[in-house]
Amino acid sequence: MTELSKTERRAIEAVANHFSASWERGDDPPGAFLTLAGRKIALAIATVPGQGPSVKSHAKARFRDDKVARRFLSDLEAAVGARTPDGRTVILTLGAPIKLPNQTLAALTEMVFDRLASGAVDVEEQRDILGNRVRFLVLSDGSAWTSKAVGFVFSGDPGPGDLAKAMRALQEAIIAKAATSLPDRMASDGWLVLAGGDWIADIKTYRRAFSRLSVPDRFEKILMVFDGGRIEALTD
Repeated sequence: MTELSKTERRAIEAVANHFSASWERGDDPPGAFLTLAGRKIALAIATVPGQGPSVKSHAKARFRDDKVARRFLSDLEAAVGARTPDGRTVILTLGAPIKLPNQTLAALTEMVFDRLASGAVDVEEQRDILGNRVRFLVLSDGSAWTSKAVGFVFSGDPGPGDLAKAMRALQEAIIAKAATSLPDRMASDGWLVLAGGDWIADIKTYRRAFSRLSVPDRFEKILMVFDGGRIEALTD
C-alpha cells in the first residue's frame, strides 16, 4: 500500500468535506474510498504537475460566456478549423469585452490564415485588433485536442501557450490514471480527483477545454481541487 502524499491527502479530505462524507485509505489503486449516503465510491487521485509562475500569474483570469462571446467563438472556431491542416491545432484567446465582433472576426481569421499559410508553428502571436487584445498559437502537435481550433474569451490575459501547457498536463494526468489497472467495481462509478497544479483561470475554462481534449471516458465524475479546498466538477 503506497502512502498518500500531503497533497493527495488534503485533496481527499477536501472532497469528503464538500460532500459531507467519510473516507478511508484504499489500496493503490484506488487511492481511497468515499462513503456517501451508504454508497462506497472508489477514488483515484492524480497530482497534476505545476506549470510554473507564468501560469499561476493568470489565476484571476475569468472565462466570458455571454451571448456575444459564444457566437464569436463559434464562428471563429468554425472558420479557423476549416483551414487548419491535419495535425495542427490553433489556440486563441481574446480579451473581453469584444468590440466590433464582426470586423474583429474577419481581421483575426485573416491573420490566422496568414500564419497557417506561412507554416510557422509554436510561436505565440499577440496583437491588438480594433481595440481587442488577441493572442493565438499554432501548435505543431495537435494530438491532445479533438478540435482544430479552440477559442477563449477572458477577463484577464492568459496566453494560449500557457493554456495549452496547462491543459496538456491535465490531459496527461487523466490518461495516466485511466490506464491504471483498477478494480472492476471502479469501472462504472469511480471518481477521479485532480490535485495540485497551478490552476489557471476558473472552472469554466477547464470545462471548455476538457470538452475539446482527447481523453478516455473512464470515470463517472472528475473533480478538481482548487486553492482553499474548493471543489469543482470537471464532468458530471
